Amino acid sequence: MIKIGDLMDKNTSFDKDAIEDSVCSNDYIGAFIRSNNLTHDQVEEAMVIFLNFIDDSIFDEYGNYESKQHPGFKMVLSLKNGKVEMSYRRCDDKGRYLPENLRSIAVPEEQKNAMLSDFSLLTEQRRTAHRYARLFINNFGEEDNKGLYISGMFRTGKSYLAAAIGREIAEKGHSVLMVYYPELSSLLKSYIGTPKFQETIDSLKDVDLLILDDFGGDSVTPLVRDEALGVVLQYRMVKKMPIIVTSNITVSRLADTCLRKDGSEGEQIKALRIVERIKEMTAEIFLTDKYVENPF
Repeated sequence: MIKIGDLMDKNTSFDKDAIEDSVCSNDYIGAFIRSNNLTHDQVEEAMVIFLNFIDDSIFDEYGNYESKQHPGFKMVLSLKNGKVEMSYRRCDDKGRYLPENLRSIAVPEEQKNAMLSDFSLLTEQRRTAHRYARLFINNFGEEDNKGLYISGMFRTGKSYLAAAIGREIAEKGHSVLMVYYPELSSLLKSYIGTPKFQETIDSLKDVDLLILDDFGGDSVTPLVRDEALGVVLQYRMVKKMPIIVTSNITVSRLADTCLRKDGSEGEQIKALRIVERIKEMTAEIFLTDKYVENPF
């Protein structure tokens, strides 16, 4: 097989057909040409772009690739107005595209690698959780599609499952924001009295899917509870915008743990109001099997 590097060497003799044959034999470029029904003229016009794609891409033994010049990104080919264009998109550590509309706050980069197809189905409980996840994804955008409250023990795959769902929703074109709740709570406390407080609230309210990871992992101050969490949940409940919550605490125990601040009747009512909103907005599923899905 003719090497692209040899073809591009000005001291090497070659012909145009040899270049085209070599470029089109690349699996990715060949698939792109076929899927877009490119004509011979379009292929010839895009030849420099195709050569750049091959020259800039590092392929591994599994067929994944990323950019040499921009590690963590990969070159993307697209067809616009009949012309081939190239751009760069973020990719995970396995070389897979990361959706542009998937955002996060204080979530480990590794968590963005989550894929529902990689979620272990070794137990009946995990198979049930997977079915709920797939149903939620398939029905996303419908008014009666409840969110999910994923509760269970440490290191059972709750965050992984939530991240995998979020990734698939983002790949369908919806905006997704996944936040590590303890860090979000700390940020909101530091933003009090600044424009960033309301900006953060607005970002939580308006995203298509909001994922609150490790809810209950930090005590909820009255201000964060009433001026942030309560406002966001109420807005999303009225607008029928779903949420996903992961927690080591079951919904039934929330009011007596992270949300209870003192024994006053007023505090209990406020805490219970949060719990009732979460109950109304989600269906609870459990992950208690001690199976370590991922290191986070």
